[in-house]
Amino acid sequence: MALDDKDYPRVLHLEDLPHGYYRSVKFIASIAGVCLMAISLYLGFVLPANTLSIINEDIGPDPNYVLISTAYTLVSGVGLLLVGRLGDVLGRRYFLIGGQTIGFVGALVCGRAQNIPTLIGGSVLTGLAAANQLTFTFVVSELVPNKYRPIVNSGLFVAVLPFAAFGPLIAELFVKNTAQRWRWNYYLNVISCGLSALLFLFFYFPPGYSQLQRNVSRWEQVKKMDYVGFVLYSGGLVLVMLGLLWGGNSYPWDSSHVIATLVVGFVSLVAFVLYEVFAHPEQPLLPTKILKNKNYLAVSVASCVGTMIYFSMNVLWPQEIAVLYPSDAVEAGWLAVSLAYPYGLYTCTDDVVHRRLWRRPRRDPVWRVDEAARACAMAVVWRDRVHDGVHGRDGIGQPAPAVFTFLGGLGVGCQEMVSIIMSALVCDPQDIGLASGLLGSLKQVSGTIATAIYVSILQGRIKQELAPTVTAAALNAGLPESDMPALLKAVTAGASTALESVPHMTAQIAAAVGDALQTAYSRSFQTVYLAGIAFGGVATIAAFLTRSIDDRMTSEVARKLRHIDSDGSLAGVESNAAAAAAAKQEKETC
Repeated sequence: MALDDKDYPRVLHLEDLPHGYYRSVKFIASIAGVCLMAISLYLGFVLPANTLSIINEDIGPDPNYVLISTAYTLVSGVGLLLVGRLGDVLGRRYFLIGGQTIGFVGALVCGRAQNIPTLIGGSVLTGLAAANQLTFTFVVSELVPNKYRPIVNSGLFVAVLPFAAFGPLIAELFVKNTAQRWRWNYYLNVISCGLSALLFLFFYFPPGYSQLQRNVSRWEQVKKMDYVGFVLYSGGLVLVMLGLLWGGNSYPWDSSHVIATLVVGFVSLVAFVLYEVFAHPEQPLLPTKILKNKNYLAVSVASCVGTMIYFSMNVLWPQEIAVLYPSDAVEAGWLAVSLAYPYGLYTCTDDVVHRRLWRRPRRDPVWRVDEAARACAMAVVWRDRVHDGVHGRDGIGQPAPAVFTFLGGLGVGCQEMVSIIMSALVCDPQDIGLASGLLGSLKQVSGTIATAIYVSILQGRIKQELAPTVTAAALNAGLPESDMPALLKAVTAGASTALESVPHMTAQIAAAVGDALQTAYSRSFQTVYLAGIAFGGVATIAAFLTRSIDDRMTSEVARKLRHIDSDGSLAGVESNAAAAAAAKQEKETC
């Protein structure tokens, strides 16, 4: 029997859906909108993250340029938990439309930015949009039977594969072959956000507030939301992130600025957990049933640690390529693909390669070990490279680190797909947004924290290694000691033409300085990879604690799109105006 729109909330099954439901114009157009939304997510992070140094050279230099990526991931991580929870309670339609509209504006601001602060501000807006865009997996998952979620999610990642896998190469091709260079990274996002917003506006009609909540007005429901918890959560995360970013860079780690910020931030996060557990808010941001779900916690820890490695490498690997493997833009893009391609490849082929992988989560530790092994191997690569005095293309060359990066990306892609499927199935159907939103929020924030830690370690080591290494090499090559301040200033600026402004600079001295610069960065990256080994170990332990979800792989459907008749393949176009009018009336009455 077909299920009428007014029958929410109740448990749905595949046989309850109208004939032709999955062939209807509304369903297909909604999926197309979600695919474009997912593409916007990758356009907003992967492409800009791989051209940060180019952006800084073009409209900088500004030492705060790393905040372009950090602001994006932090804002999206903080916002995702709220978006997921509110979507469960109020409905998702207007969140997706509004989020993509904000993304449209933010990408436009970034694309037209003339300085780094403006670009950081635009990244805050695209980060807000990403809080919605990160819902793309469970927005689709809740519309299909549980047993088909793995293959549907794999199919969804096929749409984003060109940008998830080849995003670095696309970004470099834009830089080399277009007049607007890196700005096209953002212009593509403008197009994607705009198109998806229109598709959501005209075709996406998930259960609205009147179907999800009975006998409670929208305003009463909003008043019940856990604003105290959200302030404690978001405030604590922002303060912790500021402390991590300041430490070793703007201020010493033992300065009052860093210590006070970190202490207050961690206290706020502890207070958030205590408030959720003991204050019992009417509509908790983090229900205690989530904290008591051991399977969910194990999946979350394994997934978050994998994300910490992937996000950090998206920022650090392009810097390694630029400094240690000087090449043209296209070659640099191909090297960067060694991280993104295996990640994207595995997420869209998971159902084919391991059709029963989501039923056997204990295979996941193999991939967690792979990431730890990759971190060790990369550290050994750079250590041997430093000890042998070999740099760039003359020694172990590009293939070895690219191979280890490929293996790491493959491991992260595996755990990403497994965690997406498991997190939504180990919790109640009505909490799919909460469970997936919390996991996504934790992943974004953990990735931001890891990036801040890695960048802090890298910059701290560079400060220790750069001046003595470069100075010694320049003096040995014949540069007068009086020119050292100008040389260090030029090297710190990072511009490829900066050395030309140094007095008495010759080609021989410039070559010696270039080798010394690579040596300093090699030693610095070695330290970063050694620090990353611990993350793989934690994820491996957490993965062993996960349990099977065989009993959840059923024909149950969490939610159904409204205004689709039994002849769903034709009803979509004819009822658009009526559906929009009904949605408007519902919004006014509630």
